[in-house]
Amino acid sequence: MIRYLAAGAALLLAATAEAAPLAPGTYTVGFVSEVTGPVAFAGLSYLHGATLAAAEINDAFYLGSGVRIAVAEKNSGSDAARTIQDATQFIADRSVIAVTCCILSAVAASVKPITINAGMPLVIYGATMPGLPAPPLVYSMTVLPGPKDTATALAVAGAVKPKTVAYFLAADNDAFKGRMAATRTALEAAHVTTAGVVSVLTSDTDFTAAATQAMGMNPDAILIYTTQAPAVGIIAALRQRGYTATIVGNDVLSPVSVFRKLGPAVVGVPFPIGFSADLAATPAARDFVAAYTAQFKTAPDIYSAQGYEAIWFIAQGLKAAGGTPTRDSLAAALAAQKEVEHNVYGGEPIVGGQIDTTGTLIVAWSPDGRLVPWSGAP
Repeated sequence: MIRYLAAGAALLLAATAEAAPLAPGTYTVGFVSEVTGPVAFAGLSYLHGATLAAAEINDAFYLGSGVRIAVAEKNSGSDAARTIQDATQFIADRSVIAVTCCILSAVAASVKPITINAGMPLVIYGATMPGLPAPPLVYSMTVLPGPKDTATALAVAGAVKPKTVAYFLAADNDAFKGRMAATRTALEAAHVTTAGVVSVLTSDTDFTAAATQAMGMNPDAILIYTTQAPAVGIIAALRQRGYTATIVGNDVLSPVSVFRKLGPAVVGVPFPIGFSADLAATPAARDFVAAYTAQFKTAPDIYSAQGYEAIWFIAQGLKAAGGTPTRDSLAAALAAQKEVEHNVYGGEPIVGGQIDTTGTLIVAWSPDGRLVPWSGAP
């Protein structure tokens, strides 16, 4: 309770007075990475985005002369116990002023109460479960995919005019259950009938029977609510079995590795995305793409962008806190921020600790392996 009162007092002070310059020194952010394990394909992108942000902040003297931000990494491999251990070690290290972590929502949910109890600001860079933010201590730099899924499905339905749709659902993933349920409700309200739901597991590797089952429902469109590996297998199986009608994916189709695996099978499949290097529309986005590509010899993806934004958001809070910031004063300063000022989305408001973007960017892979705006064609 005393900690929250202190944070509230600091927030009031921040709202009524200009922050003093930051005291010279290095302010360390504990970064719990996931560069091994089941989502390592994304984990490295998050880490690269974060380290690039720290370098840019320091090179530009964004925090002031003699002030630096540092990223200290511990790799959890997406294991909840290891993540908790890493976060606990960062909490015990008084030189660490904030922590950022977590791709998997269950892992983020397990870390959240530990950081809250310790008064450690936590910025989540990847987990997609709604309700994770808890200002003044917990924030999310992940654009929630659920509302974007629903907006995409409605846009596709408006263009393609399906009478019936079928769904593929990762039955062992609660986040995708919620996302599919919201979309199904919206489509049925728009008079699109549900032909059926085909349940799969995230560990499944053979989708021949599942594809046959879905096609047997004779749907006008198929919507996929699974993690990346099943989504790739499902699309491949549907196309191999001759399904030529509309398939609607989700953001897991955004990495270029998906196009490399699927090639023509994924061309034209619409899905929402928060950021695309191919469609960078603002100077900040183009600068980010150029810098990331130069350093890492590959274009950034949505995961890189979220890792990048997490560090910029913490730096923004440090600058707003001023003086010699504590974890409490940083938390209060973060709570006062209404948007991420240095962003690659063209607008990134923060509501209740959760970032969002304006509008929904619906894209598809082109035949030459670029993300392009979805044309609206079946």
